[in-house]
Amino acid sequence: MNVFNFLLRGWLIQKRLLGKYSFLLLLVLPLLFAAGLGRFAKEESGIASIALHLPENDPVADQVGEKLLGRESVFRFLSCASKEEALELVETGEADAAWLFSDEMEEALRELARKRRVRPLVKVVERRDSVPLILAREVLSAAVYPAFSYAVYESYVVEELGFAELDKETIHRTYESAAVSGSLFQMVYPDGSTGETEDFHYLQAPLRGILAIWLTFLGIVAALFFMQDEERGVYGRLSGIRRFFAFYGVGTMFLLDGTVILLLCCRLGGVFTNFWREVVCAAVFACCVLAFSNLLRLLSRKPKWLGTLLLPLGAAMLALCPVFFELQYFRAGKLLLPPWYYLYAVHDDFYLYGMAVYAAALILASVVLQWLQSRIGS
Repeated sequence: MNVFNFLLRGWLIQKRLLGKYSFLLLLVLPLLFAAGLGRFAKEESGIASIALHLPENDPVADQVGEKLLGRESVFRFLSCASKEEALELVETGEADAAWLFSDEMEEALRELARKRRVRPLVKVVERRDSVPLILAREVLSAAVYPAFSYAVYESYVVEELGFAELDKETIHRTYESAAVSGSLFQMVYPDGSTGETEDFHYLQAPLRGILAIWLTFLGIVAALFFMQDEERGVYGRLSGIRRFFAFYGVGTMFLLDGTVILLLCCRLGGVFTNFWREVVCAAVFACCVLAFSNLLRLLSRKPKWLGTLLLPLGAAMLALCPVFFELQYFRAGKLLLPPWYYLYAVHDDFYLYGMAVYAAALILASVVLQWLQSRIGS
């Protein structure tokens, strides 16, 4: 009978929530956002647009162009037939920068390899300096380096070793035969899974962090919802401990829907990993958010005070949790925020267990605080 009453109460709370347009909007918006982000990730885009002018009939320029234009990148490269066209794209705002390659790249590299003189290989024209364009210059250096490496090798073979009689084809063939295939880097997470299992676009990278903050806010909305009912006397007959469990019943209905939406958004947004790993992490995270929201409810004691925490709490989570970047400081502040644990727990058991311990500590602190407030008659 108790189980039946529990399920009946849960259904009534769920029915009440789904009858509120504001709650439905809270659930639908993340789905639209995740689906849209997943769709945009498939379109051609980049953090910066760069106009390229490569000279014709230059093997070095062809090699560099193949590296830049022949693979996916976070930068959007626009091939231009002339330097004037590339500069015009920058002037009109269609490109953030223009890379104008020298018409004598091969000869300039040979002179540099022989230490005769240094001539600029690429003229970089930018509208303004920015972090993406600084990163783009690193990509440019990586694209030009193989040609420079071969020029140094050729100069050493011909001038230092004295094999001037060798033709270029033989030197190049020998150089290529010594090339090592494969990658110097292997992407591995702390749980042993490899990065090859997740092909994320740069637009999708912050999605999980945004969803984690959204679920935390949903838990606080549950606390506000419960506190408003308290002010109307809905739980007036319940003792402190029974009211404590009543909040967890109401909050569970909020976060049950929210957790399902979180998992669906990860799937729609293209950041879903392993099914059971995702479910376990999301469930523990939901428990952690529920305990965190309950503790804030008990500390604030009034809806208006809890409402004032939303803006600073959101700013703190965006700054301290690894949503867009990771700060190396304020570790004590990070340990107080549930999303910080969740974002690492997806690939690391240590943080998953840490999140469970943190949730247990929050529940214990809430029980003690609820008991103290009951004793003093609040």
